[in-house]
Amino acid sequence: MIFSIQKELFDRLPDLIIGMVIAQGVNNTHPSQEIEEILRETVERFKREFPGEKVQDHPRIKPWRNAFSKLGISGSKFPSSIESMARRLIRGDPLPRINPLVDLYNSISLKYLVPMGGHDLDTIKWNIYLRFAEGWEPFTPLGGGERIVVPKGELVYRDDEEVLTRNWVWRQCDKDKVTEKTRNVFIPIDLLGEVGGKEEASRIIQDLSHLLQKYLGGSISSAILNKEKPSIEFSLEKEKGE
Repeated sequence: MIFSIQKELFDRLPDLIIGMVIAQGVNNTHPSQEIEEILRETVERFKREFPGEKVQDHPRIKPWRNAFSKLGISGSKFPSSIESMARRLIRGDPLPRINPLVDLYNSISLKYLVPMGGHDLDTIKWNIYLRFAEGWEPFTPLGGGERIVVPKGELVYRDDEEVLTRNWVWRQCDKDKVTEKTRNVFIPIDLLGEVGGKEEASRIIQDLSHLLQKYLGGSISSAILNKEKPSIEFSLEKEKGE
């Protein structure tokens, strides 16, 4: 399996860095009080420390608006996932509790104020790409809804059959959502030059990897992709008994 970033994206965003964590053989079937506590503490810290300015003007969120503008994406119509999460909490709405794995990477996303998502690798067809849509790729939104064809030129995460996330870090599809049955997961960590470089990506990867293995088990691998290294190949381990 290959994860690759289209080289043309770096023409517009040369400082783009994508960290990735692959967790295999995790146990996501049981509630975790420890992870619930991590998420609760992260939310409380966010509410204490987030400044009173507009969410879109925060120095770790505004760069996404700027990057979206360069890509022809409306940041107000299609806000990044981290902007949406911050807005939810500023309004006083709770973060939905999904399952331990989702709650864990949501807590890391909120802690560092970077977009993150999880994709069940057992649902992915062949390879994963961050690239501009070619105009044939279908998309079914998370939670169901109308299946559409994504417009040509839209920046998406996709596999070889359909779009996994529209407008880069806006909305995920339904087929690869992380559930209690998820055993193998791909977690991209999207970073812009204004937000952090390789060192920041390494810190986030280390934090996430440690907590994943501590509370959900399995084996963890990771990588950092950028202009000089736009792709990486990885393999899925066979489950015992297969």
